[in-house]
Amino acid sequence: MKIMTSYKGSIFLVVLITFLSCNSNKKENKNNIHHSSTLQKTSSEVVDDNSRENFKFSIADTIKTSNSYFFSNPNSKDIFQLIIEPGLAKDSKAKLLIMTADKKIIYTQSFGAFYFLKGIDEPETVPTGNQKDYEKYIEKYRKSLTQKQYQAYFKKRIDSFFEEISLIEKNKYDDFKEWEEDISDKDFLNEALSDSIIKLMDITCFDCDEGGTVIGYSRKQNKVVTLLEHD
Repeated sequence: MKIMTSYKGSIFLVVLITFLSCNSNKKENKNNIHHSSTLQKTSSEVVDDNSRENFKFSIADTIKTSNSYFFSNPNSKDIFQLIIEPGLAKDSKAKLLIMTADKKIIYTQSFGAFYFLKGIDEPETVPTGNQKDYEKYIEKYRKSLTQKQYQAYFKKRIDSFFEEISLIEKNKYDDFKEWEEDISDKDFLNEALSDSIIKLMDITCFDCDEGGTVIGYSRKQNKVVTLLEHD
């Protein structure tokens, strides 16, 4: 993975995604879907943090970085490309594209570039005391952030961006049957369960505090299909 700009970076965010179940047996099964994480239905609400107005970090040039995975075709890897537009990071847009080996775009997700600054205003330690003291401390900390700190944090976040994209193990697919009411495309679920070639992938919701989307490439529909959105 190579980033083609001086303003680049990412930090690994561990997102715990939890599926609500109707009984304890279902919940136990769901806990095994995606590594040590579990899945749950999500809302589409976009989190808009007012504190972003305090962030004056600018992206000088268009940022492009990519990784590749076997996804839509078992014989050739697809290119997963991140593109970030220049401008103030609090206002700029970012885009995740999935392209086949012959450059055909099969998936697009757009989100705010502010994603790459989330958490920069959270100090490692905070004073004990009342809420007023805490708010004063946070305000002072935010004002103390330098452009060098912004750039280093932004770079760190981009560097680990593709850690927020994960292929789901094939032996976990059966667990999706437990949440039939939450599945966006039941025909595609049946296709994924019966076709050993189809790969399912979990992509973080970059405009949310948590959650993500499970997608796969349907060979019957000849396109990327959303299987599930989750918290």
